[in-house]
Amino acid sequence: MFLNERRSLKNFIYHNNFVYSMSKSRARSQDAKNKQIQRIISEARELFFEAGTSGLSMRALAKRLDMSQSNLYNYYSSKRQLWYEIMSHDFSELEDKIQEIIMYHKGNFLELLVKLAEFYFDFAEENYRRYKLMFVLPPPPLESQSTEEEKFEPQSILMLLNLLENAITQGLIKNIDAKKMSLYLWSVIHGTVLITNTIVFDPNSEISTFGSKKEFRVFVIDQLKDQLSQVVSD
Repeated sequence: MFLNERRSLKNFIYHNNFVYSMSKSRARSQDAKNKQIQRIISEARELFFEAGTSGLSMRALAKRLDMSQSNLYNYYSSKRQLWYEIMSHDFSELEDKIQEIIMYHKGNFLELLVKLAEFYFDFAEENYRRYKLMFVLPPPPLESQSTEEEKFEPQSILMLLNLLENAITQGLIKNIDAKKMSLYLWSVIHGTVLITNTIVFDPNSEISTFGSKKEFRVFVIDQLKDQLSQVVSD
């Protein structure tokens, strides 16, 4: 009986050591896979920056990663899926920051709108290549009608719309057309981002006579303040 108990204990210890070993092995395997995915995403982002959404090819990406194209397809089936992965991450990061600004804002509604506009400018200035990929370049063609990315819809403009609608409901601003106002505000900010990244504001250009990017953005913010003060309730 004692011998059987020792054997049972030995088998129990062996089984648990085996399970623990397998668990550690799976954890290392998953960690390695996650690192490879991040590496693929990083290189794909760079290629999208360099070649655009239409110029990137899975073959070129595989070569850049020093891996076979078939192995790359084990991770992502198409450049559209890669684009979706990058967009999901970048828009989530942008929208989380917008939500954080709204949540922790202390001040009146006009100051909140100005703060959001300034954040948007800063985000575009610090991450213009990402911004261009997010808001300017068209997505790669959709190859399958059943894929998750078909339903992908950035929420940033809807967040602004909801913010204006809630402000109207609470009496913080006058009863205006929230949809048109949200599009107007976004178009002013977006247009400013685009024009300040053209040759017009290149200090090395002969036609750069409009001052600095910063000066023009301050001017735009001041104009928005004047316009928005007319719709903000006293």
